[in-house]
Amino acid sequence: MTPSDTYAAVLDSVTDPVVVVRDGTVTYANTSFSELTDSVDPVGEPIRSFAPRDTAADVERFCDAVATGATVDDRARLVFAGDGGDRRLVTVDATRIGSDDDGHATALVVVDSLETDSAWTHQERILDALPVGVFRARLTDGELLAANDELVALADADSKADLRGRDTEILYADPEAREAVADTLREDGVLQETEVELETLSGDTFWGSLSAVTDDLGDEVVIDGVVQDVTERRELETELRQRAEQFRRMFRRHSAPMLLVDPDTGGIRNANDAAAEFYGYSTGELAGMTVDDLNVMPPDELEAERERAEARERNHFLFEHELADGQMRTVEVHSSPIELEDDALLFSIVVDVTDRADYEQRLETQRDNLEVLNQVLRHDIRNDLQLVLAYAEMLAGEVADEQDDYVERILDSADHAVELTKTARDIADVMLTETDNNHPVALRSTLETELEEVRTSFPGAAVTVAGSIPDATVHGNDMLDSVFRNLLKNAVQHNDKPVPEVTVSAERNGDTATVRVADNGPGVPDPHKDAIFGKGETGLESDGTGMGLYLVETLVDAVGGDVSVADNDPEGAVFAVTLRVAD
Repeated sequence: MTPSDTYAAVLDSVTDPVVVVRDGTVTYANTSFSELTDSVDPVGEPIRSFAPRDTAADVERFCDAVATGATVDDRARLVFAGDGGDRRLVTVDATRIGSDDDGHATALVVVDSLETDSAWTHQERILDALPVGVFRARLTDGELLAANDELVALADADSKADLRGRDTEILYADPEAREAVADTLREDGVLQETEVELETLSGDTFWGSLSAVTDDLGDEVVIDGVVQDVTERRELETELRQRAEQFRRMFRRHSAPMLLVDPDTGGIRNANDAAAEFYGYSTGELAGMTVDDLNVMPPDELEAERERAEARERNHFLFEHELADGQMRTVEVHSSPIELEDDALLFSIVVDVTDRADYEQRLETQRDNLEVLNQVLRHDIRNDLQLVLAYAEMLAGEVADEQDDYVERILDSADHAVELTKTARDIADVMLTETDNNHPVALRSTLETELEEVRTSFPGAAVTVAGSIPDATVHGNDMLDSVFRNLLKNAVQHNDKPVPEVTVSAERNGDTATVRVADNGPGVPDPHKDAIFGKGETGLESDGTGMGLYLVETLVDAVGGDVSVADNDPEGAVFAVTLRVAD
């Protein structure tokens, strides 16, 4: 009878799963072990082949240790696997059998195969896919019985086998925290989302949210738990708390009046000391009020403004606020949504602009008065100049020949004065315009219209166009024609030649278009080139006022263009206007 036959005679009577292992190979297995491992004939197979890959070495080492007498612990928890890969956590009693002559073998008798453990192993693939650590531990001594892949990663362990059998105490940064968790589970049987500081096997710490329940498995109580790493969340919460505290300090100490307002009700949640001083109420009184109590705007309109601020459609408002003593103050309110400790509020900074608003109103009134005065003066001056021109024309045929020159001077001066009133009108329009009325302007048609007008007004001048005018649309406004009108008239009126010659050219260069007006007049000396566009500049001590060139520079600058003057060849000046192309 072989040794295996000898073992079989004894072990066949055992109803629990039994297997005999010699040198890592199964030499005997009863029917119950075959059922446990879903194996038809385990004999001759390596014992490690009946365990999952991550625990196969544990099973083999334990069998070798028992056979060689290297262990005094004859009970162990091992994991075997069925044919379908189901993991079965079992408790075994181990016995060293055989003789010194035949060599020793290990007989394993499965004495405990918990039904719930089988359920755990059956669902292990699902548990390994979870993004949280899942574990099972014995309540009495804290021994880890099972863990999923995420817990292995959280604990910085090598494998599940590396964790299994360890005391859960090693995973707590503070051992007392583990006892507190165990006490709660003993008393209540449940632990819900408790944050504890944990420690990896390599000594690094992290914060975990721990939830667990207890379960009775035969004669012992186990803990089934879930651990989620909340380190980043806690760090973010800490940072948010620090920022909130910084905001509160800034809010409290700032010299500008500040309010925290409920966007739904308009209720004032908080006010700083500066707001209390400005409004004349205590901070406590303000916190019990609504913005309707301060703002004279109708409630429905004020609610609409709060909605705009909350939606970030607008964050700057001009209101009339009433102080505790009845004073009315004009205020600018800069209001933006803010989240403070999970509370959505409107953070409002109040700026008293009463004095500025009054000053702006006075300026508006003065502007209106100046506009009226400008219109009246221009009207009256033009009327008087028309009379001067009429009488001078009547005298032209009545005076002696030697006095014709005087009459001509009167007519020229009166004409210049009329032009001055027109230029003054244009300058006033520019200065008194409140809003930006820039828009695309057709360059060719605008320039051709002014060329025709100057030819009609000065038939003795030779006004020509070199090349063609590009069909471009430029950034301008309703007064762009005044730019070309003044440059063309300036080229004729300030010309000292018997026949003034004016040549106009235009070209487009990428995103800009340039118009040049060249004449054969006296030119502009270099020292005067930078100053000639200044208000009231008269150039070569001519009888012109220079207001036209000032208007040119003002209008061109208003539409984002540029104007300059250079020498013409062989004589005269060239004025260049560069405008941005709009098409």
